[in-house]
Amino acid sequence: MALRLVYRSYGGENRKDRPAYYSKRLCLLNALQAADRAGLEVTFINNGPIAEELVALMRPRGEIVTLPDVGMRRSFLTGLRLPGERGWPAGDVVYFCEDDYLHLPDAFVALRAAAETLDASYFALYGALLDDEDAAEGVIWDLEKQDSEVVLPRGFRRADPVEVDGVVWKHILSTTSTFGARVGALAKDVGIFWQSGLPHRTMYRDYDMCVTYQGYEAYPWGELARELVLQGRGPLAKRARQAALVPFKTAMNLRSHRRPQNRHRLVCAAPNLGCHMESAFLSRGHNWEHIARDTAEHAGEPSLVA
Repeated sequence: MALRLVYRSYGGENRKDRPAYYSKRLCLLNALQAADRAGLEVTFINNGPIAEELVALMRPRGEIVTLPDVGMRRSFLTGLRLPGERGWPAGDVVYFCEDDYLHLPDAFVALRAAAETLDASYFALYGALLDDEDAAEGVIWDLEKQDSEVVLPRGFRRADPVEVDGVVWKHILSTTSTFGARVGALAKDVGIFWQSGLPHRTMYRDYDMCVTYQGYEAYPWGELARELVLQGRGPLAKRARQAALVPFKTAMNLRSHRRPQNRHRLVCAAPNLGCHMESAFLSRGHNWEHIARDTAEHAGEPSLVA
């Protein structure tokens, strides 16, 4: 089994609240250091013009696929379709990484060990961990939607945690667009990823796609019925948007009705071995500023983290 890294970069920047030590150069250096430690082949997908200082780091490390600023959705799908286009074996695992994440130095080493050991199709190094208290109450907090509760899907049964080389892996509901996937499972599920982006222009409903490829309905039917008649939560404008999404959420629910052999489990490292660089969503269990400093020092650029 081969483990590969597909690193997806965007030439612009958004207005998200970032830690003071965040930069795209730091995140790239961090990913490359972790990839070197695990001996990974790297492919870069660059969406739009990327700063030359970053491209200079990429050139000696792997192939660069340049896209003409096609937008987030097309960039994401280009990455997902790459394994099939390259003919990579079905049993291989590809880690798709966005350009605003940090990882522990041995994160990809741990990912390889898990992929070689566990009966799972998708692997998260950053994700919302379902703890025992939430499981008992039937509620899980989405890691990046902390102001809302997500009801556990009907029929959801969490598999037991498994420890691999000192890292505990837990069955979870969802993660972000940074994750690992077995090539064979991804080939069957790429339509789900595409569908989870409808009708949006610049986003995917991460929760929908993860729950659906695991074979569960993402939304209770009663909730969809209420939203359809403008009885959802929030002001009228928000409820109108909710109603407009009901046909697309309904289609995702129906898409989840899969044969058992086509249900693909998602597991996550606990505690997380990666972190999305948004101040509100830094994963617990590690000092990410220290990891950022270690990355910069290892690269010979200590001033990168002031």
